[in-house]
Amino acid sequence: MDSLTTLLVSIGPFVILIAGVILRVIAAVQPETVWSGSRRRTLYLISYLLTAIAIVGMIFLTVTSGAVGVMGLFMTIFLVFLLADAEIRIAGAKNRSRQIELIWMLAIAVRSGRPLADEIESYAQGTWGRRHRQLIEMAQRLRDGVPITELAVPQGLLPRSAGMLIAAGISSASLPETLRSTAVRVTQELFEEDESSNASGALIYPATIVPVTLLIVGFLMYYIIPKFKKIFDDFGTELPQATVLLISISDAIINFWYVFGIPLFYIPVGVFVFVTMAEYHGWRVMLQSLLGRWFIRWYSPDVMRSLAQTIEQGVRLDEALVAIAQYPGPLRLRNRIAWSIDRLRSGDPAWQTLQTAGLLRHYETIVLETAEKTGNLPWALETLATNLERRSAFRVQVILEILRPVLLITVALVVGFIAFAMFMPLIKLMNDFS
Repeated sequence: MDSLTTLLVSIGPFVILIAGVILRVIAAVQPETVWSGSRRRTLYLISYLLTAIAIVGMIFLTVTSGAVGVMGLFMTIFLVFLLADAEIRIAGAKNRSRQIELIWMLAIAVRSGRPLADEIESYAQGTWGRRHRQLIEMAQRLRDGVPITELAVPQGLLPRSAGMLIAAGISSASLPETLRSTAVRVTQELFEEDESSNASGALIYPATIVPVTLLIVGFLMYYIIPKFKKIFDDFGTELPQATVLLISISDAIINFWYVFGIPLFYIPVGVFVFVTMAEYHGWRVMLQSLLGRWFIRWYSPDVMRSLAQTIEQGVRLDEALVAIAQYPGPLRLRNRIAWSIDRLRSGDPAWQTLQTAGLLRHYETIVLETAEKTGNLPWALETLATNLERRSAFRVQVILEILRPVLLITVALVVGFIAFAMFMPLIKLMNDFS
């Protein structure tokens, strides 16, 4: 009987974890309607609660069962991280697909001249939760007479890159064409090969290796090196400089463990939070939000596409930039565009001005000047925007991939130094005895 009880207690957390996963799957297949919203929410909460109970159970087994419990705890945490990663990827894919769906609905409604408020309200009946409330709010604002320009603000319902394009389409009286071209572009991006999986792996890899390496090194410093030092002190043998340095590092880690132990917590947590946000919103949107405050070059593809839309409708460049300046982007971008508008109205060369503002590079300026002379300016702007996005994604991917060999080399150097510093005294001791 005691054996059966022990077995049930041992496998209990795993059974609870599996039950939580099954409830999560059941919640995911529920229809996305208003009436099923409360049911889905209840199933989600119960599944997350069971997962938390499973983790607590494994921690209890770790305390009471020793090494077996530790292995079970690590397995449970590993499974939880896999489930969380899958959850984030699914949520991000759903979020982007819903944004594309809404853009297509708006494009069809505007093109056919249907009342947007009625169309949005009808579309909202197939949603639930926060998204349902946002759609109802948008429909109500349109009925209250809020200008159509409010559609330029995504409010979390549209892709961030679509906001500037919609603002440009409204200013150039080409909103139907803008919505359609935007819907086509973001749909193609969704079906293209997603770089997020490789980028996530490149970030999660070092975030996993660094804490494990620190744990191993910390164990050596705390348990092995002091005993090692005492043995050679008893023999009265003079230690090599490498060993003395290793012992000094060991003493520093023991005395200031709270400083060296911080990476065990903030590196994995920070990377997980960053990857979570990037998986949900998209890597380009995430990097644009973080880096675009200081490097407006991240917004150049959106600016080029907006200019392509407005210039194709015969709008002057300074007027096209006025619509972009109204986009609620970072202050640095709006200031640069406002400066460019002033310079253009003063008679400065168009593309040279945008190059000086930091939105274009020299070769892009040459391409646009040539395209303007040949009458292919909208096509050139669209092509340059696409190429710039692809180059930026490739550069980010290369930087993240470089982290792997750099980290491996760093870990190898640390391990090599520890091995060298620990074995050199043994060789010296054998030589002294011989």
